[in-house]
Amino acid sequence: MMINIDGHSVYVRPNFKPKKNWAVFLDRDGAINQETHLLHKIKDFQLIPQTSAAVKKLNQQNIPAFVIHNAAVVCRGICSLQQVEKIGQHLIKQLAKDNVYIDAIFFCPHHKQAFNKDFIKDCDWRKPGSGMLKAAAKQFNLDLSKSFVIGDTPRDILAGQAVKATSILVNTGHAGKDKIYQAKPDKISTNILTAVNWILKQ
Repeated sequence: MMINIDGHSVYVRPNFKPKKNWAVFLDRDGAINQETHLLHKIKDFQLIPQTSAAVKKLNQQNIPAFVIHNAAVVCRGICSLQQVEKIGQHLIKQLAKDNVYIDAIFFCPHHKQAFNKDFIKDCDWRKPGSGMLKAAAKQFNLDLSKSFVIGDTPRDILAGQAVKATSILVNTGHAGKDKIYQAKPDKISTNILTAVNWILKQ
């Protein structure tokens, strides 16, 4: 189910109502699926092997699992919003094969210097901004200070730290070496599964 939040298109799992007042926020490229520069084709989408097992553990504990990602391919004019949404639906279908689900997918297609003029905006949803986290908290009544952010780049860590969430850098994808931002995470994990295992021990 697609809904509009703050002028952004957001997927929300049908009938989703959080059973906890905190969540785990997952970056997409490099944390959930293999890093492919400017991913915009479904054929190039490949889940990181540990993803299904990691998200299943969250599902089993009724911990909301949200995806938050920047959609640079839209602001660069490489593909449409609809194509990004199709990749999100493909992710959902791939996980469904293992009876695993994502509760919501937030993404930001904006950039203050976007090539596509329709998406020129200095938008706080774009990481390292924390707009997606704040929007999720408002929509689902979440305490971000109890929540966790898992990602492979410093921008993910900075977005989490801005709202006092616990930040976990995974050594997949860019492994924190995107050379654009610098940040010190609360925890460094091998991959999404070791990160979730650590969360469940807290």
